[in-house]
Amino acid sequence: MMNKLHVTCLCLGSMFFSGCLSVLPDPEPAGTVYRLTTDVSPVTPNSGAPVVRIDTPSASRLIGGRQIIVSPDAKRVAVAGNAEWADVLPKLIQQSFLDILGAKPEVIGVMPISGARTNYRVHINIDNFEARFDNGKENAPLIIIGYSATFSESSTRNLIGTKQVTKSVRADQASVSSIVASMDSANKTALSEIADWVSGLNLKN
Repeated sequence: MMNKLHVTCLCLGSMFFSGCLSVLPDPEPAGTVYRLTTDVSPVTPNSGAPVVRIDTPSASRLIGGRQIIVSPDAKRVAVAGNAEWADVLPKLIQQSFLDILGAKPEVIGVMPISGARTNYRVHINIDNFEARFDNGKENAPLIIIGYSATFSESSTRNLIGTKQVTKSVRADQASVSSIVASMDSANKTALSEIADWVSGLNLKN
């Protein structure tokens, strides 16, 4: 059975958004932990492919945790109750991007903890990652995923290029499982676009 969506308001400083608890249906008893998926197969990189370090993405405190963020009306901000990400969101996105970049033979993506010598580095800022109930609480929300990526040389930090990607998709239902599925899809589409951009930069080892 689909998880119904319940939201809890977030307080920012002294601000409290009243009425959020009744925005959406009550939650189901048990909480659920969600991951982001990629569903891509790694390929053998080209001989001499440059090594790219994938930095941990940056995000505001609001969207940089394990909460699944929803917006009742594009002004108020809340979190889905009885549901959370398996890890903090930047870490999940970092792993997703590593997996997606692994399907590109033109580059070799590595995590910072690998200790590998890298030619380049890519940094992603998470601008948006939310479900917006723009058509009312009973209707499926609009999923908005936005990233800003910068690509630079590792040794000199000279900037090579920047790219912004925003993806919007309508969830099938106003439920946690449907929202997460749509977030997962939009995330893969956005990160794939960034990976295509990186692999097409004609980089040198």
